[in-house]
Amino acid sequence: MAFYTTSSQSMMMNGASARQAASASCAYSTEMSRASMMNIALILDAILLASIIICALIPLAILVSVLAVALFVLVLVLLAAEYHHTPRSRRGA
Repeated sequence: MAFYTTSSQSMMMNGASARQAASASCAYSTEMSRASMMNIALILDAILLASIIICALIPLAILVSVLAVALFVLVLVLLAAEYHHTPRSRRGA
């Protein structure tokens, strides 16, 4: 009878250990899933931030290009006006 009691207690302890192991495994799996979700959220946040920065830089690049073209046209107009108003004797050969 003592063997049965000891064996029964041992089986209960093993059963408890199996439940604890399963519970720990489930908790580990849940934690890894949570960490994976956090990594995915972090990656998506980085992609969103990069797209916002790119969308902000495109109009800025267009503005800089337009200003550069306007400055180039202004310089050409001023050079042409200066050339037009310069007497022929002072023009280069």
